[in-house]
Amino acid sequence: MTALLFAFALCAFTMFCLRGGLVSATGLRVHSLDRNGLMMGAAAFALAAWVFGPLYGIALTASVVIHEFGHVAAYRVAGHTDARFRLVPLFGGVAISNRVPDTQAESFFITLMGPGICLAPMVLSYALSDYFLWRAPEVSRALWVFAAVTGLMNFFNLLPYWPLDGGRCVKILAETFWKPLGRIAAFAMSAALAATALWMQSTLLFFFAFFSAQSLFSGQDESTFQRPMTKGQGTLAAFAYLFTLAAHFWGGYALLDRYII
Repeated sequence: MTALLFAFALCAFTMFCLRGGLVSATGLRVHSLDRNGLMMGAAAFALAAWVFGPLYGIALTASVVIHEFGHVAAYRVAGHTDARFRLVPLFGGVAISNRVPDTQAESFFITLMGPGICLAPMVLSYALSDYFLWRAPEVSRALWVFAAVTGLMNFFNLLPYWPLDGGRCVKILAETFWKPLGRIAAFAMSAALAATALWMQSTLLFFFAFFSAQSLFSGQDESTFQRPMTKGQGTLAAFAYLFTLAAHFWGGYALLDRYII
């Protein structure tokens, strides 16, 4: 019962943080359906379901949608009424707005709230899984899988690799305390990702690292047009990032231990 109360309190806190951004004035709209994208998405789901089981495929899809909705809701809180997201088969999704956030504090908030919004449903699912363990084992299992997949996916997303959410958060934090350090940190994170790819002998991961580094050379640094965070804001933001990273590590540890470590 204590776990459930904590989970509901976390849900209420999340809704408070995203107040004004959870519902769009225009309602839910599907902008386009790409046949090839749908086929690739179905293939990705089928692969996850075949390797790990159908529950894992459903859980991964649900987790990605919630994660991207967190970015969109945070965009709306920051005044971006045009915010939307696009699912990218095999790679997750991407949140979109037609303009750059006005401040780095807004950019950090928008970036962190993808993983951040997932904390409440993850903790609630774990709590309900325990509650239904002897009452409805099938329901308990489904909730546990969703919570574990959500934790693991968001933990990896928060690792300090550019251009993952974790890399973007670290870059903003670095720029807060010393402006040139942000770009240095981004290049270092790309190099670390490339080194990890070589260590794991992963061609896909290496190409991901290559294109992420290329984006640093070819893309325009949005921080040039933004008001920086204060050091006080940076300290609070660093705590929020580390807490969210640690919470998702806890949530995804069971799967991390089973399949990766």
